[in-house]
Amino acid sequence: MILIFLRSFRGAFISAVTIPATIISTYAFMLAMGFTMNTMTLLALTISVGMIIDDSIVVLENTYRHMQDGLSSLEAAVVAMNEIGFAVVATSLSIAAVFIPVAFMDGLVGQFFYEFGMTVTFAVVVSTLIALTLSPMLCARVLTHAESPRNKRLFSRFDAAFEAVFNVVERFYGRVLGFALRRRIIVILAAISVFVGSMMLLPFIGQEFTPAEDEGQFSIQIEAPVGSSIQQTSSIALEIESRMADLPAVKDVYTTIGGQYEGVVTVAQVLVQMVDTSQREISQESLMRMARERLADLAHLRLSVDPVNRMGGGGFRSAPIQYNLRGDDLGELEQVAEQVVARLQGTPGFVDVNSTSQSGKPEIAIDIDRDRASDLGVKVEDLGKAVSSLIGGQAVTTYEDGGKNIDVRVRLVGSQRERSGALRALPVRRDDGQLTELQHLASIRETFGPTSIERQNRRRQVTVLANLEPSKPLGEGVEDVRQLEAEIGLPAGVVSVFTGSADMMAESFASIFFCLFLAVILTYMILAAQFESYLHPLTIMLSLPLSVGGAFGGLWLTGRTLNIFSMIGMVMLMGLVTKNAILLVDYTNFLRRGGMDRNSALLKAGPVRLRPILMTAMSTIAGMIPVAIGLGEGAASRAPMGACVVGGMLTSTVLTLVVIPVVYSIVDDVSGWIPGLFAWMVRLPRARRGDLPAETPAFALESIDASGGSRAFAEPGAACVHESHVNREALVLQDPHSRLPG
Repeated sequence: MILIFLRSFRGAFISAVTIPATIISTYAFMLAMGFTMNTMTLLALTISVGMIIDDSIVVLENTYRHMQDGLSSLEAAVVAMNEIGFAVVATSLSIAAVFIPVAFMDGLVGQFFYEFGMTVTFAVVVSTLIALTLSPMLCARVLTHAESPRNKRLFSRFDAAFEAVFNVVERFYGRVLGFALRRRIIVILAAISVFVGSMMLLPFIGQEFTPAEDEGQFSIQIEAPVGSSIQQTSSIALEIESRMADLPAVKDVYTTIGGQYEGVVTVAQVLVQMVDTSQREISQESLMRMARERLADLAHLRLSVDPVNRMGGGGFRSAPIQYNLRGDDLGELEQVAEQVVARLQGTPGFVDVNSTSQSGKPEIAIDIDRDRASDLGVKVEDLGKAVSSLIGGQAVTTYEDGGKNIDVRVRLVGSQRERSGALRALPVRRDDGQLTELQHLASIRETFGPTSIERQNRRRQVTVLANLEPSKPLGEGVEDVRQLEAEIGLPAGVVSVFTGSADMMAESFASIFFCLFLAVILTYMILAAQFESYLHPLTIMLSLPLSVGGAFGGLWLTGRTLNIFSMIGMVMLMGLVTKNAILLVDYTNFLRRGGMDRNSALLKAGPVRLRPILMTAMSTIAGMIPVAIGLGEGAASRAPMGACVVGGMLTSTVLTLVVIPVVYSIVDDVSGWIPGLFAWMVRLPRARRGDLPAETPAFALESIDASGGSRAFAEPGAACVHESHVNREALVLQDPHSRLPG
């Protein structure tokens, strides 16, 4: 950017020094904080490259402009810092105000982005210190008017052409700016239309927790029929192994039986690993689709093909849709779950749909006749203890084996407890010490029941699980399930809750929205303190909604979704887009302090700040383009953030150059009305008509107070102060021939 806009190798060197100096300092900060080189810290350093050079570019361009006016490099550096130092500090503090809340967000996303936010914040602070100290020093010592003859020959080929093009752009921008200041209502309506139009893109942008990423591996979850032995489950897993090994780009296949469920031999997991992306042409999602097709004939088994879960979600499966039904009646929960599963299996975009409810496990039910037990003097509690001790066993002692204490349990032998008929003769002691058989107290029947019963919040639970096709984002899948729930209707006492990725997505989005709100508040407070005004920060922060259109447009054009990474990109935009507005407003105020009227200051500040605004915006965009393109491993996670920032910077830069000056002029008009409105509200004391001549000019007006108050004089348009022993009030007199009210 420096070579293109300034055609100076010395200037490029001055700005380039900022990058290694900031990065090395940030490494020292990471070491002190105990951070590691991981995905988030490297991402922070990547996006920082485009931001940390901005302040140095602004200092360099301002110095170079004053050198073209005839000042020496030392004088130009001093004058440039006097002009631009305030804006550099204000922009850096606004960016820090955005990223500090990111570092302290709650929940999983807060832990995920803590190192990211702290790393970016420190990099921005260090780059600001460099821009305020090292960059002006290098400009004063290194920057010169004349380049070497070789450089002159090199730049002369496109110098004139570039300047001619830029001058045309600058003059065109000046005319557009003049038109905008004359037609302020049209500009404001156009800006509102752009914002509303961008919000209309939101339904076309999917929502998900994290974007799907090609990690080169996936797993197949297997649940064999109830009662299957480990040999039967192993033979099923071996059959699936052989089918997966024949698929293209498969490198290794691993099988685990039981997994995280200790002692359960009916579940298995087959992990399929693919070769590196550079050695294959097929994607992970395509191979998963082929695996589902290859296993379609095993519909009698409970199978699912899942991506390896990186962010948690719990359970045997890592399905993005985890729809929990909770209640007290297990049969009712299973019935509702069956309806949901049947409907989802016929809904496009849902695959591998099943539930955690699985019946068919043989069991023996003992129905106690309480009246009969009472007549025979048998307590239900004693009956339960007898069945538990004789069938389940009771620990009576321990023995040591290899340093481990092992319980010794006493119970009936296998032939007396494995058949329901043998249980009928189970002895139970009565109150009088006599024994009676269990068949005299209860009926015994063989039945089938669930393999397991889930509970959450002290209520029974059945979970419906489903994977999603790439064309259906998680947010759309959740909405489909909610709509399906409304159509089916949940029975009284049954509640539904989303867990897993859907729950984490809702929690993360809420945390990020709060972070966004907090960032806006902190940015306003910092700008209000810097500008010592309550209104100018509002002018600057109007650039925030102007970036939304580009952010949503970038996501929509690139086919990305709204996820935690793109949401962090939105938060990042809050700090970046205010930089251009700060440069415009700060220089406009500087010109007005020099005696220039408002419109003239705006018409001059815009073209003068056009070059540094374009340079900083293009440097930020250039730093984010590799992220937006999505090059390298793990690019799918970073790409939405890059697309969001690039699109937002493009639109906000263009709109800021036109809309911010218009808003500045409107706010300035409003600020002129406030003293008059305040004076009307407090109702200034009416002056006696006989005390002053009727045509006394405002600039010669002398306040007279019967109580002996002080005197004050006012120039045209200034505040005429009326003081007494008990009050001090102000009246703005715009016309030299104005008279006091009354």
